[in-house]
Amino acid sequence: MISFRSSLLITLFSLAAHVQAASVGYHTPWGKGSRLAKNEKQQTSKKPLTVPERVAKTVILFHQKVLSPTDGPRSHYRPSSSEYMKQAIERHGFMMGYLMGCDRLLRENKDRWVYKSTLYCDAEYKYDPIPK
Repeated sequence: MISFRSSLLITLFSLAAHVQAASVGYHTPWGKGSRLAKNEKQQTSKKPLTVPERVAKTVILFHQKVLSPTDGPRSHYRPSSSEYMKQAIERHGFMMGYLMGCDRLLRENKDRWVYKSTLYCDAEYKYDPIPK
């Protein structure tokens, strides 16, 4: 049997080894689903929005929060056309996002959709995500 003194020394030695290993850059493999791995992904900051992007985002949010509830949902796409334009502006910049949103608005109709569609609240919608 190991005596108390020797088990204490082994514990202290292993603790010192872990502290030393952590200080030189050793990282324990926690796995992709752990809380620490998620925090590393959240630390990546988005680029700050320019003035035209902020103005466009404010106008789109006003439309989504004030005008659209009174007028009712009319978009045949998912994500909706206003959400599509907002995400496109955030991802591709003001000019490209604005042009992509205008193109989407020009395609907004009840015509038959031959590409992928999605079922949402017992209604079929055209699925058209933002390209990367």
